[in-house]
Amino acid sequence: MFSQRNHPIQLIAAMAAIPRLFGLRRLFKNDDGVIPTGACESIDSGPRQQAFPSTRGSLVSRQDIAAALAASLALALVGCATPVMHASVDVPDRFAASPASFEEPEPAWWDRYGDPVLSQLIRRAAYENRDVKIATERVRAARAGETISRSWLFPTVGIGANGFNHTTNYDTVLKNFVPEAANTRAGQVGVGASWEIDLFGRLRAGAAAAAADTVAVENTARGVRLLVLTDVATNYFTLVGALRQLETVRAISAAQDETLRLVTARQRAGLATPFDVERAQTEAAKARAAIPPLETLTAVSRHRLAVLIGDQAFNAATITPSDVQANVPSAHPGQPAALLQRRPDLLAASAQVDAANARRQQAMAEWFPRLILGAVFGRESIDLNGVALGPARFANVAALIAMPIFNAGRTQAINDIAESGQKEAVLHFEDAIVRALEDVENALVALQDERQRAQSLNGAAASADAALGHAQSLYDRGQIDLLPLLDAQRVQLSVRVGANDSNTQLLLDSVQLYKALGGGWEAFEPAATPTAGDAAHSPNS
Repeated sequence: MFSQRNHPIQLIAAMAAIPRLFGLRRLFKNDDGVIPTGACESIDSGPRQQAFPSTRGSLVSRQDIAAALAASLALALVGCATPVMHASVDVPDRFAASPASFEEPEPAWWDRYGDPVLSQLIRRAAYENRDVKIATERVRAARAGETISRSWLFPTVGIGANGFNHTTNYDTVLKNFVPEAANTRAGQVGVGASWEIDLFGRLRAGAAAAAADTVAVENTARGVRLLVLTDVATNYFTLVGALRQLETVRAISAAQDETLRLVTARQRAGLATPFDVERAQTEAAKARAAIPPLETLTAVSRHRLAVLIGDQAFNAATITPSDVQANVPSAHPGQPAALLQRRPDLLAASAQVDAANARRQQAMAEWFPRLILGAVFGRESIDLNGVALGPARFANVAALIAMPIFNAGRTQAINDIAESGQKEAVLHFEDAIVRALEDVENALVALQDERQRAQSLNGAAASADAALGHAQSLYDRGQIDLLPLLDAQRVQLSVRVGANDSNTQLLLDSVQLYKALGGGWEAFEPAATPTAGDAAHSPNS
């Protein structure tokens, strides 16, 4: 495929006219070391005339050429000094909410919960999730863009053909003496090549920027996969917690319905008052009212899981949690510095800094000359006034060097944009580092505090169960009235629901910690893919 700027047919047509326009066949023909300003002569049929009068006073000496080349070399050295920026964030040796640890989190952290259904759902989502597939296509497009940017470093070769038929109504005598009046029919076919020599690194910098962009997109795709994995775990544990809570609330509701039945029977026997019945009805209705929201949460979690694994909500009923009690794994946050080499969003931000640095170099190269070489080789056939001149070979070779002198500040604006982009990328990377460290610290604190809360609530729930048993026994023997029994049931419902919520939140906080640590995507890489080496910058540099 050829674009309009490098299509070989246009190249052949343009280069075939170069000798007629500029007289390149006479350029550099003198042997006295000078370039005559009258070298651009017409070589059309007829007497040769100089396009510009030749004057010996306007000659360009070799010393002038050497001075121009020296100036260009000096500009190139200035371009090599383009500043390369890096993030400068002081990363601590350990996390404040955790003791120093060199043990890194496991890549397949979901297996540590000991729930086979969770592991199966996560592995399915890693390959079937639509967001993951979309991110994969973005990676594919970014790699294609990198190939396009790198291709400008190499010559472009193509083939082309053209032809034309020019006829007039002039008489034969005029056609023979005036070339423009002649009947002309011609055709050309040839091979053309063009190549921009990357003298000052503009194309190399563009290719480097595209390569860094590809790394950023790859790590963004890894981040998408990580989000999908943690969303699966979050919704799965939400489903498990809702089912556990639903089972608890239904059991308590059934117990309170039984209490209501007993109180109603005692009221008929004259052993309880209508007020006792009303209070029992109130507590039973409150317990039943807690069931529908939990059923809704259960259905919503199932629907979300079905979509995350690439299925539809219609088939959500097939997702059945395991009967295995999930264990909350111990936290291994590792070193903060390792976080920068593992978390996908930080790797992507680091690659974006690389891309911005390369674009700054590319913008600096806009100040310097460009050298473009071109050549066309082929055969042509011409028929002039019905006389076939026969086929002939042709060859055209040209070189173009161009450098901006005045463009109303456009080149400076290009550099200003690149410099601002460079600074923005560095600030974005630094902000991402600080936020990532904050995420881990928050997750560690939340997990530690929730662990303590869960222990306290589980102990309180056990005490509430024992207290309710004693109250029920005393009430059955008539040693206490209804109010202490209802209070014991109310306390048990509150504490047991709180304990279940805390146990679920503990699992969710552990998932949040793994999300903050950024691990898990490595388990689904096709091979040993480098992480830090993709776009790693040391933020302390």
